[in-house]
Amino acid sequence: MLQALGRRARRVGPLLVGLAAIGGIVLVISPASLGRALSRFNLALVPAILLLWVAFYLLQGVRWHFLLREIGARLSVRDTVLLNMAGQTITALLPLGDLTRAVLVSEVREVPFGAVVATVTVQELTYTLFLILLAGPGVLEAGHGTGVLVLVLAFMVAVFVILTVPPVFHAVHGLVMRIPLLRRFVRQIEQLQHETVTLLHRPDTLGWSILDLARAAAAVAAFWLIVEGMSPGTLGWWKAACVLTVANVGGAISLVPGGIGANEAGVAGLLVLFGVDPGTAGAAALLQRGFASGTAAGFGLLAFVLVRRRFQVRLRLLPSAPEPARSFRSGT
Repeated sequence: MLQALGRRARRVGPLLVGLAAIGGIVLVISPASLGRALSRFNLALVPAILLLWVAFYLLQGVRWHFLLREIGARLSVRDTVLLNMAGQTITALLPLGDLTRAVLVSEVREVPFGAVVATVTVQELTYTLFLILLAGPGVLEAGHGTGVLVLVLAFMVAVFVILTVPPVFHAVHGLVMRIPLLRRFVRQIEQLQHETVTLLHRPDTLGWSILDLARAAAAVAAFWLIVEGMSPGTLGWWKAACVLTVANVGGAISLVPGGIGANEAGVAGLLVLFGVDPGTAGAAALLQRGFASGTAAGFGLLAFVLVRRRFQVRLRLLPSAPEPARSFRSGT
């Protein structure tokens, strides 16, 4: 009984913390300021913002299709887009929920779970890298946040080096083996490293990354339109890219479901730093969450229903019997 309650608390706890953080942002900025900013929002921009978010998830699905094709997962573009969209319903609710996409594909097609996780890892690494590149001009223009952007870029490079440089991975592998909590994940880490290296050595992996650049541009454009809809001319496109990048990375490393709370705090704080009034900054953070999560939840739930009917899947949070991982030395 107590163990069951503990598991539920671990699942729901981070989400509650994130929601509490959003409530704190509302109180700090003041509901009145937020209300005035929201009342100024240009509703004529709503269709364009929604269209950009739909394009965001379509691009994500198409890019993932080409990565899955590299590991032998035989899926049509339509089915991959459906599975990708269906996974978004869980992504907003649980930490590391993006792995739901990998679970769905490993159930629908007989491909190793670790190989599918590697496709998700490569896709999100390249997407974040392009976000960072788009943020660069905004940082240089504003003169603020350079240190933060450098730290984010250094973190991304470190992850890339660990996964792709054998001596570094061997050193990290040895460190993981000494940590009891992480030791049980060694086999999965070995397989992830092997599959990631294999993917990155294939020309199509880099060639189709142009879709990740388009996805990053769509996300930035949608966010910029939100700010523009309340305070025209206040925030340039490149500065919007900077705000979105730093906030997204901060939300991701917080391990709070969907970065709830951490992402909004980052968005509001950086907008204020760039000269946006606090009411508009807080309202933009809330609208950004509403459009992103609302699109994911709405279309994701519909896609999940279609996926269940088409493939008769029974969603599990982790595969019950993952394949044994290859030795990490074989991936070097």
